[in-house]
Amino acid sequence: EIWDGINLNGHNFWIMAFAMVIACIGLNTNSMSAIIGAMLISPLMGPVTGYSFALATRNGPMRNKAIRSFLTMTGISLSASTVYFLLSPFENNTEALFSYSHASIFDILIAFFGGMAGFIGLMKRDGVKVMAGVAVATACMPPLCTAGLGLAHGIWTEFAGGMYFYTINSLFIGLATYVLARLTGYHHDNKEQEKKSVLSISLWTLFILCMI
Repeated sequence: EIWDGINLNGHNFWIMAFAMVIACIGLNTNSMSAIIGAMLISPLMGPVTGYSFALATRNGPMRNKAIRSFLTMTGISLSASTVYFLLSPFENNTEALFSYSHASIFDILIAFFGGMAGFIGLMKRDGVKVMAGVAVATACMPPLCTAGLGLAHGIWTEFAGGMYFYTINSLFIGLATYVLARLTGYHHDNKEQEKKSVLSISLWTLFILCMI
């Protein structure tokens, strides 16, 4: 299931495209139902979970695949939302857009505990409801679309705020996944991958501290 979430080919690519359009329309029209729908169907959380699980299990191929998918998904979503807001004739100063450009310490806590719930949902056979709740609580697509708005209109505070919100969600969902994967015994010793993972974990830890 984790490998499936990492893959960008096929259905995940189209789901991401549809989620991006729904999120942009929801933000543009201040429609919470559309925004929640985009959160539920967005596959952006897949590579974050995959990267963190790969670090915990010292799985090099999974880690590299997750990094590529995460950067590709982020780049495509940001570019597409920028084009959308350049072409959109609607009002751009909605309450929803404002809310996803301002993050706080509480959003960090939501992302961390949401990530923990999400990993437990992955371990459960009937964890679909858990994953749906996590997707709503730890929004990834709306902040990225907000950053696209800032990029489209040169509103750099919106761009920086949206990217910051998106980054802390990704980082702390990943941190929770890594911690639980280690605590629940999914990790195994792999000396060849150990040294490579130490550098990744060190850089990741530094980045997390900077975000806090």
